[in-house]
Amino acid sequence: MPEKLTIEHYADAAQAAADAFGLQAAELRPISMTENVVFRLREAKTGQLYALRLHRPGYHALDTLVSERDWTTALADKGMMVPTGRRASNGDWYVPIATPDPGGFRHAGVTIWHEGQTLESRIGSDRGPETWPWFHRLGALLGELHTHTRNWVIPSGFVRHRLDIAGLVGEPPFWGRFWDSALLDDQEKRLLLSAREWATARLYDLQANGALFGLIHADSHLDNVLISGDRLGLIDFDDCCYGWLAFDMCVALHSSWGHADFASIRDHFLAGYEMQHALQADILQQLDLFLLLRSLQLVSWREMRPDIAANLRKELWMPKLAQDIQKALAS
Repeated sequence: MPEKLTIEHYADAAQAAADAFGLQAAELRPISMTENVVFRLREAKTGQLYALRLHRPGYHALDTLVSERDWTTALADKGMMVPTGRRASNGDWYVPIATPDPGGFRHAGVTIWHEGQTLESRIGSDRGPETWPWFHRLGALLGELHTHTRNWVIPSGFVRHRLDIAGLVGEPPFWGRFWDSALLDDQEKRLLLSAREWATARLYDLQANGALFGLIHADSHLDNVLISGDRLGLIDFDDCCYGWLAFDMCVALHSSWGHADFASIRDHFLAGYEMQHALQADILQQLDLFLLLRSLQLVSWREMRPDIAANLRKELWMPKLAQDIQKALAS
């Protein structure tokens, strides 16, 4: 059996990437190996910190990575705190680097490292009233992002995937056939298939009624919201795509869904959002739909990434999902 790769196996690749970006590393520290392999680099001459990412093979082609960087560059130019890229010595945003993966290489990219802590690490599982101002600020942050989305002239050659009807509930959805997951028994599969049919009909209604659709972060859970000084920003645009703006909002709210004070948390979030971007009249109905779709999407994610989701045993999430589906089907 081949040796399981760990982050230490990528040390040589990280050094090669640093060289390709013209960075002399005083320190090259492994940080994480989840979706991508990430190192923190301290530049020897200036002390500047950078995040060096070796992007997972088979997920994004080079043109989609470059498109991500085009958008985050535009957001940074507008003053938002997002990953700010550095070009390689050859002028490109990304360079291929030999790695021990089966495919033999990964694309490497470098961004400035923002010091701070995530909103998840700040508030944890607490959702008491003292945390609600954070959700107000988070709503304003996503509202600002979506305002930029609707005003930005997308450059020629820009390519990202779509979480439209096909991307969420098609054959197959972008994240996989959640209704046919190996994590489910036959009864659960039938229940999720019913949820898929219910959601599909409502997505067509939303589309017909003009629900707002555009570029979204698509992964704005609290671990991807960074607090740095008095600023709030977004990191990890790896999943950014075209999608419904309300879906983006639901990713940010999802970890609070089911909490006794969820309505207050949601209302603080929406009040912040509305300071930056108008809300549609049916936003509460949109949120109900996309909160459930986020839960369905996570079924596929848990199956694809058992190394990350190993501590999320089915008995911890399936009862709530079943209850939420049954409530939706009865509505």
